[in-house]
Amino acid sequence: MRIDIFILLLVAAIFLYRWYKKAPPTKVEDAEPSSTEMIQDPNCNIYVPETEAVKATIDGRTYCFCSGKCADEYRNKHSAV
Repeated sequence: MRIDIFILLLVAAIFLYRWYKKAPPTKVEDAEPSSTEMIQDPNCNIYVPETEAVKATIDGRTYCFCSGKCADEYRNKHSAV
């Protein structure tokens, strides 16, 4: 009777170990890096993914900003000059 319980626990432990190994990564550093290019906001100098950037054309040139607020601030600074 005791050997049956031992074998059952051993099989359960092996099953759980294999299930744990197949689990997806839970940490950010374990996940695959994305191929999104980071660009620098010319107003506040922080980096944002290009896909999330707010694009604005100022004096015929397109700039990428972290937010609409930064785009407006940059436009106001450079239109006064």
